[in-house]
Amino acid sequence: MKIYYLGTKPVDFPFELDWRKWGGGPIYEFDALVIFEGNSDLSNADQDKALLAQAHGRPVLYFGPEDSAAKYRPSLSYPAFDPGQVSTYEERLGQLPRTNYRAIDCNFYDNFEAAIVQRRPVRLVFLQADGSEQRAETRLLDTKTHLTEEYVQFRDGTWLRLDRIKSVDGIAAGSSCSF
Repeated sequence: MKIYYLGTKPVDFPFELDWRKWGGGPIYEFDALVIFEGNSDLSNADQDKALLAQAHGRPVLYFGPEDSAAKYRPSLSYPAFDPGQVSTYEERLGQLPRTNYRAIDCNFYDNFEAAIVQRRPVRLVFLQADGSEQRAETRLLDTKTHLTEEYVQFRDGTWLRLDRIKSVDGIAAGSSCSF
């Protein structure tokens, strides 16, 4: 299980523990997220990343004040990190579903690959981590399937999970297999 974290590691964090700081790479790179919010709040950028992980159904383990935990909707929450409980934390995270991905309809994926090969720009409406809609017109660079989740890469390098897409070129994603 690949675990990333946000916030500041506690001073008693075991040096041999392979939890990595999430620098903002694609969400498919990890299986669970840990939030350390002990002495200071997360930065706005890290708060956005936490919401993104939650929106993609990643299990979230939160360490910090109980009254602050609710905004991250963690799967598991503890007031403080205990290095003696690392195996318990990992075991509990491993028991939770890794994703909330819903498979896309029909040959939708094939149509994204066709747009890539044809270097044809597409107009997309998709859901942000907070549930709001965003519009973009872009060329697509690549598609990727990782552990049952399907993604498309925008020209700027951003990866978007396909089930976040509401419409392509004005056609609702769920109502048609072509665009």
